Amino acid sequence: MDKDKILRESRQHVVSTCRVLEEKQQETKTKLENYKSKFKRSSEEDKIVESSVIKFEMKKVDELEYLKGSPYFVRCEVKLEDEPKVSSLYFGKFGSDTESIYSWVVPAAVIRFDAPGEVLYECPDGSIAHGMLLRKDQFMITDGEIKFLSSENLDEKRELIYQEYFSSRKSGFVLPEIVAEMEKSQDAVIRAHHIGPFLISGPAGSGKTTLALHRVAYLLQSPDLSETYTSDKIIVFVQDTGTKAYFSELLPQLGIDDVTITTFSDWAMQILGIDLNFTEHFGSTEEIHDLYESAKISALRQNRNHSFKNQNVFAYLGEIYKSFFTTDQNHLFDLQRENNNLDRIDLTLLLLGKMATDQNLQIIKDYYIEQKNGQYKKRTGPVPVKYSLAIVDEFQNYLPEQLQIFNTCMDSKLKSIIYVGDLAQQVRLGTIRQFSDINTSLLPERQVVLQKVYRNTANILKYIQSLGYNVSIPDKIASGSEVVEIAKINSETEIDIIKNALEKADYSSVGILAKDENYLTNFQADFENNKKIHLLSFSEAQGVEFDIVFMVGIRKDQFEINQDLPPELRGEKRKINRDLLYVALSRAIKELFVLGQDKLSDILK
Repeated sequence: MDKDKILRESRQHVVSTCRVLEEKQQETKTKLENYKSKFKRSSEEDKIVESSVIKFEMKKVDELEYLKGSPYFVRCEVKLEDEPKVSSLYFGKFGSDTESIYSWVVPAAVIRFDAPGEVLYECPDGSIAHGMLLRKDQFMITDGEIKFLSSENLDEKRELIYQEYFSSRKSGFVLPEIVAEMEKSQDAVIRAHHIGPFLISGPAGSGKTTLALHRVAYLLQSPDLSETYTSDKIIVFVQDTGTKAYFSELLPQLGIDDVTITTFSDWAMQILGIDLNFTEHFGSTEEIHDLYESAKISALRQNRNHSFKNQNVFAYLGEIYKSFFTTDQNHLFDLQRENNNLDRIDLTLLLLGKMATDQNLQIIKDYYIEQKNGQYKKRTGPVPVKYSLAIVDEFQNYLPEQLQIFNTCMDSKLKSIIYVGDLAQQVRLGTIRQFSDINTSLLPERQVVLQKVYRNTANILKYIQSLGYNVSIPDKIASGSEVVEIAKINSETEIDIIKNALEKADYSSVGILAKDENYLTNFQADFENNKKIHLLSFSEAQGVEFDIVFMVGIRKDQFEINQDLPPELRGEKRKINRDLLYVALSRAIKELFVLGQDKLSDILK
């Protein structure tokens, strides 16, 4: 294998391709400006069509912006049986008619996982294409330069041609791009049949969320499904505003634009037409709000779906709750009313009441109707809430009733909802325990459980394992630093330890995590102005990752269960506390510090 020649020719091709893509982008920008100029002079009816054209051209500009720096990640030299010549096919994140670059979602892209030899793939019309893969080159191209290149052919096994030694850094919470490294089994998940519910589960750091988003990208970009799955009919439910910002940054990198990303609370209030405050918990102590939530959940489970017809929300809820609350809890509800606060259980009851009234969920919005003359007229009114595709991230933290509400909003022919999460990471009361809770059955082939953990080092996984958690440690994983655990210290000492550790560390993101978010007040003055440092409760940290994690304020009494609680609630709280610790422990990529009054090994006895 002539490595020098392969590298030289590959570099020349990358340079010429990037130059052509740059020219193509400039042409598209000029065309876009012409469309925008025409749009200003158009009638209201014509603007409906022209706005779609403008949006399409803007998307092309964005895709070309990415491609001119990283045009492709695989080159396949193929001789198809029906073609007289050998073809060079290039596969990248997006497709371009320039230089035979195809999107990773086209059917032919599956051959990028095959070794040189006979290959086949299913065409959009259902026919099977056969051919011979003569040579395959795999690339990592950044800013128009080859950082990594390997090559293999019929006669020679895969060999490293070139690798630049560099450090790849993530900014904020953004996960690394894995399209190029996607395993063949994962690619099969992405391309699985689109109809029906789908589960992607696995431990923290297994890549389940990234895999789910790649599946969405595939469904949106696949030519034969493009009319079925349009961005305006797709919704992504996330846990909180922090995760929403994270998804909003990640999705466009996969070519997913204009998809609704929302929390349950924001979505529910929009449908209900109310603008009140949302609170995760209400009550001065954990025990008080646990009992308060437990009473509300009992009312929810025994609710007879009272109709909700735009009456005062607190009067409506108070009528449902009154026979389940103690005197103290009624006073707490009065305080909740004074502060205009609603929680997830309140919103669930209100949505169920609205469904009992209207038979389905509706939302007031603008829409257009086509008239006999072919023109469109704008209307405003109630529109059924319907989606062709939904992702529910961290599904294990939703009430069964919430998930059932989502199901009623899905296209009945598609039922295409992707559940992403892990039942070993439940951090809220009353949440789903099994899919029979929501009258949903999942076929075995539509349940994907990921095993490999890509996030943590071996030493972090060993530490988590030593605490009694069932985690596997993959072969060849980086060992990393030893976990640092220090007990019998206060918050001032914890702050000093964090400052000293960060002076010596190389990091792009740091998480300072506590079970009780109020404990972090002492840390704000020292760290809140550093954008690389994030102060979060254990539950708020679910779904994100950091180079370094400091778990602070660890005390045994935080995890003790009040024996006066009902037996079922005690068992649920015990599991939630254990799951919360696992969530916090598994956020660290490189280094983990466990600081506080007590050692976790004593707490988890």
